Amino acid sequence: MDSKQFLEQVLSHIRSKEAKGYVKAELSQHMQHEKVAWMKKGYSKLEAEEKSVLEMGNPSTLGKSFNRLHKPKIDWLLVSLIIGMMIISFLPILALNGPQYNIQLYIENKIFHIIAGIIVVIGLMLVDYSKFTRWGYAFFAAGALFVTFLYLFHNQQINGEPMFSIGPITLQVWLAIPLFCIAWAALFAKENFPLWQAIVLVIFSFVLLSYIPNLSVLFIYSVMTFVLFLQSKFSWKQKGAIIVLVIGVIVGFISFMVISYKKGVIADYQLVRLFGFWNPEAYATSSGSINILLADILREAKWFGSGTAFVIPEAHTDLVFGHIIQSFGLALAFVIFIILCLTLVRLALILTMIKNPFGKLLISGCIAIFSTQLLYEVGMTIGLVPISSMPLPFISYGLMPTVLNAFIIGVALNVYRRKHFVQVSSIANL
Repeated sequence: MDSKQFLEQVLSHIRSKEAKGYVKAELSQHMQHEKVAWMKKGYSKLEAEEKSVLEMGNPSTLGKSFNRLHKPKIDWLLVSLIIGMMIISFLPILALNGPQYNIQLYIENKIFHIIAGIIVVIGLMLVDYSKFTRWGYAFFAAGALFVTFLYLFHNQQINGEPMFSIGPITLQVWLAIPLFCIAWAALFAKENFPLWQAIVLVIFSFVLLSYIPNLSVLFIYSVMTFVLFLQSKFSWKQKGAIIVLVIGVIVGFISFMVISYKKGVIADYQLVRLFGFWNPEAYATSSGSINILLADILREAKWFGSGTAFVIPEAHTDLVFGHIIQSFGLALAFVIFIILCLTLVRLALILTMIKNPFGKLLISGCIAIFSTQLLYEVGMTIGLVPISSMPLPFISYGLMPTVLNAFIIGVALNVYRRKHFVQVSSIANL
């Protein structure tokens, strides 16, 4: 039996088309290596090929082993958690109270958002993520071009943030985060990715994103990039130098802001949101009103049912966690928090199962994005961080936040279902 016939018999037992290509490449490489080794011992080309095939064992047994190993697996625990969150996400909409809210329209839009999220999850799950490894620069360029497009060609603005609407779909800068996540994961997975390029690209992307007035996106992007950098293949000496540099820049910026404020260069109104966070009582009629409102909701909250009837602005989006506490009680808020934490734990466990460097970086980036949203939204509700337009994953209303978090789940399911791909060195043990 020659190598071609052997491969055909092995592959005939493998159902996954994707796995067939992988196994064929791995077995061909392994047999070619053994064939060369036998030829060096004095065997003819034909004899060396026969011996390399014999060393592989029974093709039917090997094929069945590979089929079991590469059988596509779905993380049903993660899927169950996401389904639970999607169902719960309708509750904040149903609890909205006021003539400004069209509940039926919001529910219809929410269904559309969830369908779009499911399409993103399934689409990402079925694509082989390893093919993105070579396209790091392309994804970075796509993210940069998207931000540039929004800035130059937007047809809508909300609170100064440029957006682009196409019928019922409104594109926002949130969509750039998944593109940059894939880009940085692919670039940091490279063995020879130069540090100077990373610094240039980080500075360029930060300057570009700063043109879009959305601090939440910039904050999430900062955390994600920093986490991926720490997981990269740069030496800890290089990482330490960059960390010191970043700390120096942050300290310098804060010092500049303080000195500028004391000299009158920066006016009170430019820092009113921070003042409202530090001393909400002094700014009770302006920037501190939301902080006081949330504090009152927490103080009067019950375990079950409504404790207060305050009017919460952006109750279904930015302040959805406070809205849930007021409308349904602390018990449901704790349930939601636990489900989201379990999702985060599951993502962390998937990370420990992955051997592929690019896959590990992708999951690390997804964990950074997900955890930043969760912790900031909860921290904002209990008064630990300033008020910002940060969504609660899968609970906050909106197409872009739903798509962003669907990206996280789609990537996780994608990497998980390919975690059993083995290398050549493992073939002999099957």
